[in-house]
Amino acid sequence: MSLSLEELGWSEEFERHFAAVNDTTVVPARVIRENRGEYIIHTGKERAVARLPGVERIGKSDSSEYPTVGDWLAVEKVPLSDDYLIRELLPRKSLFERKVVGEATRHQSIVANFDSLFLVTGLDADFNTSRIQRYLSVAWNSRAQLVVILNKADLIEELDEVLAAVKEVAKDVPVHAVSAFDPASLECLKQYLGTGRTVALLGSSGVGKSSLTNAFIGEDRLLTQQNRAADGKGRHTTTWRELSPLPGGGMLIDLPGMRELQLTGEGDGVDKTFSDIEELMTQCKFRNCRHEGEPGCAIDKAIESGDLAVSRYKQYVKLRNEQIVAQERREARDKIIAGRRRKIAVKEGPVKKKIAKKRKQLNTSRSYLENLDD
Repeated sequence: MSLSLEELGWSEEFERHFAAVNDTTVVPARVIRENRGEYIIHTGKERAVARLPGVERIGKSDSSEYPTVGDWLAVEKVPLSDDYLIRELLPRKSLFERKVVGEATRHQSIVANFDSLFLVTGLDADFNTSRIQRYLSVAWNSRAQLVVILNKADLIEELDEVLAAVKEVAKDVPVHAVSAFDPASLECLKQYLGTGRTVALLGSSGVGKSSLTNAFIGEDRLLTQQNRAADGKGRHTTTWRELSPLPGGGMLIDLPGMRELQLTGEGDGVDKTFSDIEELMTQCKFRNCRHEGEPGCAIDKAIESGDLAVSRYKQYVKLRNEQIVAQERREARDKIIAGRRRKIAVKEGPVKKKIAKKRKQLNTSRSYLENLDD
């Protein structure tokens, strides 16, 4: 499919970044899919395969240093080939990353350069507001607009009550109740779409992200599956990340389902998600109040009056503690990486001096030969 750079999401901001690295041998391209070290890109004229040069594949300490779906690149055509080499990863305007499951500090970049992040949850047996609060806490640091999507609205009768409960935990984040099989209910989401805009869908397996994607695209491009009857939990349908153009303009990314989503230790997502609790804490009588029955505790007062739900406060404490642990682990990892880089720099010092000495000797020899010619 032929798409212009603007239709792919190109902007003046990316144009400025590209101009800074453009040596006339490179062209801009966007990553539309990642396949284990190989990247499917679109240059605005063609789809092609792009790879990192061999030396760039080693030595990177974090996955955020590697391209991911949605990234803009400066690429160079390989002579006598249809493939490209990646020369530069352009600065990102947004990024969603998560902690790798089973790893203490390692993070994985999931998607980049999106304008809106749809946090999708299903209004079925697997629905709960705690998961929405977790997703908000992790997604705040993406630097994109967050939108909560309550899919499968046709399955619930007490929709108004559920909407009110979700809006209470989402605070200033927009909340929309829709059904992937009711086109009229999706009209409210068109305000986030359009030429030059990119939307990513994030949520657990079985919440209906693939069904929403099919509805936006206008065809059954992605397979869908029924949730397990025993517990209402979903099965993985989408197993890769891919950027897809929408008929009405804009790009859409359906991300694989993520049942486990842990905090990364970066940013202040928990503070923003629970800004009401953070504000209450400033009203406590004592600065070091632990909110465990101390005199003048604003948290205890809010819980007693019903202004703050106990479940919301418990979720805040849980995520706050998880954030602190993740931050400590990340800081420890950063110190280790910094130490390794210093060792490398120390080792490189004598080598650079030796090279400089040889160059000086070489220049002296050249001057001697030039003088002989005179």
